[in-house]
Amino acid sequence: MTLVEIYKRAIGYLAPRKGRVAVICAFNVALAIVVIAEPILFGRVIDTISGGMDVVPTLMIWAALGAFNIVASVLVARGADRLAHERRASVLTESYERVVSMPLSWHQQNGTSYSLQTLLRAVDALQGLWLDFMRTHLSTIVALALLIPTALAMDLRMSAVLFVLGVSYVLISRLVMKKTKDGQMSVENHNHKMFSHVSDSITNVSVLQSYNRVQQETSALRDYAENLLKAQYPVLDWWAVANAMHRLASTVAMMVVLIIGAILVSAGEMRIGDVVAFTGFAQLLIGRLEQISTFVNQIFESRARLEQFYVMEDAASQSKEPETARDLGKVEGHLRFENVEFFFPNGTKGASDVSFEILPGETLAIVGPTGSGKTTLINLLQRVYDPSEGAIYIDGVDTRSVSKNSLRANIASVFQDAGLLNRSIEENIRVGREGATNAEVEAAAEAASCDFILSKSEGYDTLVGDRGGKLSGGERQRIAIARAVLKNAPILVLDEATSALDVETEERVKSAIDNLRENRTTIIIAHRLSTVRDADKVLFLDGGRIIEMGTFDELAKQGGRFTSLLKAGGLAMDDDLTPRVLQKAA
Repeated sequence: MTLVEIYKRAIGYLAPRKGRVAVICAFNVALAIVVIAEPILFGRVIDTISGGMDVVPTLMIWAALGAFNIVASVLVARGADRLAHERRASVLTESYERVVSMPLSWHQQNGTSYSLQTLLRAVDALQGLWLDFMRTHLSTIVALALLIPTALAMDLRMSAVLFVLGVSYVLISRLVMKKTKDGQMSVENHNHKMFSHVSDSITNVSVLQSYNRVQQETSALRDYAENLLKAQYPVLDWWAVANAMHRLASTVAMMVVLIIGAILVSAGEMRIGDVVAFTGFAQLLIGRLEQISTFVNQIFESRARLEQFYVMEDAASQSKEPETARDLGKVEGHLRFENVEFFFPNGTKGASDVSFEILPGETLAIVGPTGSGKTTLINLLQRVYDPSEGAIYIDGVDTRSVSKNSLRANIASVFQDAGLLNRSIEENIRVGREGATNAEVEAAAEAASCDFILSKSEGYDTLVGDRGGKLSGGERQRIAIARAVLKNAPILVLDEATSALDVETEERVKSAIDNLRENRTTIIIAHRLSTVRDADKVLFLDGGRIIEMGTFDELAKQGGRFTSLLKAGGLAMDDDLTPRVLQKAA
């Protein structure tokens, strides 16, 4: 994108408040007129005094314009500041919603730190551009637009000097931008690396401390910072050179204006007041050109981060669901995968000709080695991905024809990572259903065996910490189950929900899960034998393909991969089930 395109799109975010922007712009135009009038009035005052005439009327006009300048400047500054801060908050909120609604595959590919840094740095850059647009950019453009014809009308020779000065500024700025374009892009890349490193390190601070990696990670960050500075310094040097060249051009132009003015006054071809006016024009032009130079530098530095933000915004717009997507409504929970094929963006096959059916209220257990595609099937069901071929039906409706929100409203999930927010226990349970009453929250907690809550000093108001770090593993999982109970969805997904728990804790959680499964269509990614044993149907998956499918007893007797898994202890064994299951498998 060109700088003009970047700037135009940035200003476009002010459109929702175009009425207030128009008022601020009107005051800016008036201020620009006043700025042009002041040097002319100053020149007239000099000529009036030199001619021995009454200077009071001219001074009164000048004073009135000065008073207007002060009042209008305050109003513009106040209005611009408030509007820029308001739009920053709005754009941040709106963009946050779009980014969070992006497909999980996009987040997995780009990473959390990329989204966070791109969003925060971009809204700060946008706010700066909005402020400068409303405070200085517009008034500068209007002032220059008025200055040119006014100067030409007064004297072509003196105007030529101002024209050369303006061209010099433009050429110098273009040269520096050309020299620093790649360098500034490199600076942004180094900024992203630094931010990603810090975000990654802090997220995994327990690992760093446990393995004594703090010094090494700090050293790595220091290296990132040094590389950033190595990329930044040449860019800064070029803009320092540009500033010096601008100052040189300004000084030379001012001297030439005074010299030519002195010659013309001596020859009787110009009044002293006109020379004073042109001196004011030169100072005005220099000031405005310096503002433009600063603005160009500002937008040039913001170019990379704004381009990344626009790409993210466009990706969010493209992922927006079509208006034709309909509401699924409440379902019974009849699931059917029909010849489902799926390829990841890198071409890897995630699912191959997968077909199975689950009737309402039935439980399907999915087992298989790591990387066999178990979680991929769950992601396809929830439309994290859409099938490359085939279709997934719920109550006979193709899931691709319905909105993701209405689809996911019918599915409650409990994952191995409970995924708790750094908020209170009550707020985490309420994630299941917004607007639930306190009684409903407490009933869900009771159904999930969350008896530990009342033993906490703050009860339901207890903060769980970052990712639930202030709670034990079993407590986190039971809150996640309570969340699913409160959602009361007809379809339940349990993705390794108890695999990280010890046996004693798992027994308590399992009781809560059994309550949750009642009268619900359930898909379980299982690791424990008792869970598989209780399922109505077992599916053995490997390489994204169904290898075996049937009841537990059928697969145990079949002598295939599932039987081998049982014999090898590939499923965690319950003591009371082990003897008879192995006997049956043998």
